[in-house]
Amino acid sequence: MNRHRLLIALFCLSLVSVIFVAPTTAISPIFNDPEGFEGLKWGVPLHTLGHLALVDPDGRIQTYQFKENSLRFADTTVETFRLLSIDHKFARVMIRYHGESTHHAIMKYLTSQYGPVIRRPGSMVRGLNQENTWRGTATEANLNYREHGERGFLMIQSQVLAPRFLDLTSSHSH
Repeated sequence: MNRHRLLIALFCLSLVSVIFVAPTTAISPIFNDPEGFEGLKWGVPLHTLGHLALVDPDGRIQTYQFKENSLRFADTTVETFRLLSIDHKFARVMIRYHGESTHHAIMKYLTSQYGPVIRRPGSMVRGLNQENTWRGTATEANLNYREHGERGFLMIQSQVLAPRFLDLTSSHSH
């Protein structure tokens, strides 16, 4: 009898942890891959663009931001907005934001640009951790939103150039 109750309690506990802790993950195709971001094609040398300012030259990786309206994205204000190049080739956009309304504006932008989120059967639309990925032939967008603290992180990157960041990281770990 006690064993039966223990099994029921463990089952309920595991069910609650899945419902409240498990992230919502979706991988959706990008039907019209922009092959870049906001008109900037992957691989373009960012240092040649006058509307960008270099904010962090770090060896093979250079970090830029827009000179004007650098904290605006998806018709909303974000905390950070950075464009990264590796080996002088545009490869990644990183955006950090805060707030549920900002999250909704960014989700609206992403679904209008890349397409609807395709959910797995049984996945939740809302949860403590929401993860969405759009993947095209040249572009991948990853959105991670933590409901606790209302913190979000968006990374849009070149599928060809982004692995160079990992190569660089792994070569420094030896």
